[in-house]
Amino acid sequence: MKDFLRWLSHLFRLAVLMPMLALALAATLFVVWPPTADVLRSWESTPVEVNLTEDVSLDELAIRSYVYDANRQIIDVFSYVENRVLVDLDDISEEVKHSVIAIEDENFYLHTGVDLSAVFRAGLENVGAGGITQGGSTITQQLIKNLVVGNKVEAERKLQEMAMAKRLEQEMEKDDILNLYLNTVYFGQGAYGVQAAAEVYWGLDAADLGWGEAALLAALISNPSSNEPINNPLRALRQRRIVLNRLAELGYLTEEQADAYHLQPLPKEVNEIELPPKSYFVEEVKQQLLDDPRYLGGSAEDRFNLIFNGGLSIYTTFDPVAQQQAEAAVVATLAEYNEGEHGGVEATMALAALEPDTGAVRAVVGGPGFAQDEEEFNLATQGSRQPGSAFKTFVMMTLFEQGYQPSDRISGRGPCQIPNPGGVPDPYVANNFASSPGQVDTITDQIRVSSNCAFLRLGRVAGIQPVVETASKMGITTELEPVASLPLGSEEVHPIDMASAYGVIGTGGIRYEPYFIEQIVDREGNVLYRHELSGQRVVSERSACWASDVLENNMVNGTGRRAQLPQQVAAGKTGTTEESADAWFVGFTPHLATAVWLGNPNERIPMRKVTGSSYPAAAWGRFMTSYHEGLEVVDFPGCPREPRISELIELEDVFTVGVPCATPLLPEDPSVVVPIIVPVDTDGDGTHDACVDLLLTEGVEPCGFSEFAVEGGDPIPLYCGTPSPIAVECLEGQFPLDSNDDGVADTCVGEGTGTDLPADVGDEPETDVESEPVDDPDPGTVSEPEA
Repeated sequence: MKDFLRWLSHLFRLAVLMPMLALALAATLFVVWPPTADVLRSWESTPVEVNLTEDVSLDELAIRSYVYDANRQIIDVFSYVENRVLVDLDDISEEVKHSVIAIEDENFYLHTGVDLSAVFRAGLENVGAGGITQGGSTITQQLIKNLVVGNKVEAERKLQEMAMAKRLEQEMEKDDILNLYLNTVYFGQGAYGVQAAAEVYWGLDAADLGWGEAALLAALISNPSSNEPINNPLRALRQRRIVLNRLAELGYLTEEQADAYHLQPLPKEVNEIELPPKSYFVEEVKQQLLDDPRYLGGSAEDRFNLIFNGGLSIYTTFDPVAQQQAEAAVVATLAEYNEGEHGGVEATMALAALEPDTGAVRAVVGGPGFAQDEEEFNLATQGSRQPGSAFKTFVMMTLFEQGYQPSDRISGRGPCQIPNPGGVPDPYVANNFASSPGQVDTITDQIRVSSNCAFLRLGRVAGIQPVVETASKMGITTELEPVASLPLGSEEVHPIDMASAYGVIGTGGIRYEPYFIEQIVDREGNVLYRHELSGQRVVSERSACWASDVLENNMVNGTGRRAQLPQQVAAGKTGTTEESADAWFVGFTPHLATAVWLGNPNERIPMRKVTGSSYPAAAWGRFMTSYHEGLEVVDFPGCPREPRISELIELEDVFTVGVPCATPLLPEDPSVVVPIIVPVDTDGDGTHDACVDLLLTEGVEPCGFSEFAVEGGDPIPLYCGTPSPIAVECLEGQFPLDSNDDGVADTCVGEGTGTDLPADVGDEPETDVESEPVDDPDPGTVSEPEA
């Protein structure tokens, strides 16, 4: 009975493999039958419209591209069609080579591309073994099938394959053919080529594979889906046993060794390439490569194929340590935000950090998308939000470029009314943060308290269009409308642009465009793209230095105090928009420029108890403190002295609603004398046209009342007359005095002169006192209403 069943089994196998035997017989006839031989020779001598040298080569294989960080460590892989890594034949273990040749093409180094007798022999052996023990086509034929003619089963295709295989053997060395084959063949689980298969199944390199691994790979070639070990372990075991037996027959292994390798466990799971989590940084790199022809040229389709199938090495500016520090700072700060009471507003953060003196982007936090598997929209590079008071820096820089200096003074009294020709509303009315009355003060101190009304006036002085041009030169790429509210940050910007623009201040006025990609190398080692460091001066060194000083003072004494670093000097500015819908902190050190934004990722929703000096400043400080640990402490360069004494910047068409000329606040020290600013009608037309300091001039007298009055208060006196000229220039803390009653001030009195101030000067009536800000005097942006 057993013999009968064994006979029946062999008969069944024979029936299954009859088509193969028929093909073998037909192939033999092709050799011995003269007309068929003529056809074969015809195919062999004909180009068949295929250039084998070009089409059958490693250059034509689709292989994955690698993305590297600034330390040249792999951070991602771009692969779309085939997971393949090219390796040289010398980097593939001998065990793999022998195993594949033994089962697929025993006479590989003997035939000339076609081994027809092997087809018949393989068919007979496969019947006896109960499985595929030998292949009928040579390795060269399989290579032609995989790369050129395809898998369609028909006589003409088979003849074409055989002819091309013979031609290929004449044009290419055997080892090159084998190397190409081992990099081409599919091993299941998306792995093309031996190296990818070694990684997928064992996490090894192809050079490290032994007989057990090699036998399994060889067993997969004939049917990678059915023989695949993870989903079909029993079939994989049987096919590997066949290969091991064949290796023993050919003398590569003893039977005992073959038995031992048969007991080796099969892979149970796929070994994924260990990469950091998907990141906004890598996504930005990918999108730039796809969209910008500067890197790879060609059409969009050409760039896609090259990126995902071209085997590129893409070297980036990514700093993994800085990225981890940025993400940790954002996570910690958002946890604090979520513990607070902010009206139930869901918020996220975006962060962009780059080197000021190169433009190299080191870290990007684009929002919650990759971590939460949401839409991968990068708020740091694609998001556009109002920057609030962080935009005031561009107004200040424009003024410095026009000849103004940090000690020049301007009224910050509010509410304030600004002409807005062509805009809505006209005039434009704004208030200071928390309805602060404001004061006349230096540009430095108006930045420190972030006075809205002061910077609306300064924007009027500088000119809105010049401010737009300055911001654009410094790195703002979004379109800015020249509206009256622009100085308060009413136009939208990208966080990465803000970091770049503030970085210009840190470089002394030289702009380096932000960049993510250092170099791109093709599979053959040719450099396709290399970033060239190129800076452009966009503002003067003096203006940048003064701006740096002002923003450094803001970190110490103003709205940026919470972002201070333990040792490293830093400069920065807060930004809070109307109703706290957006909150910012933007700043820089000599090492790094960073912008942080906080808000709802989908729409502008007011956040209670949120300002730029709260959570954004805290996140900025956390990240920058971590980043600067271990770095050399570097100071900002010293700035040139201001070339003149400070001036009061006056405007004829900008009024304080209720107070036409603001009076400075009295300091806590009563011995310090401050100016008394009053409105003056110098031409006698009944309307004030100037603001003067009564302590510094004579010749003005009360002559009526201003048309403006403090709401609910008394009218403001209007002074008339022509101020007396000043013939001397006094240092800070000193005041000019007319010592000979000739109407011209000719002497300096006060600090450092040895001359006390006149008694009547110290007896001036007190003005309203405004205390120094305690929490966050960062003003909100009053945006242009929709028309």
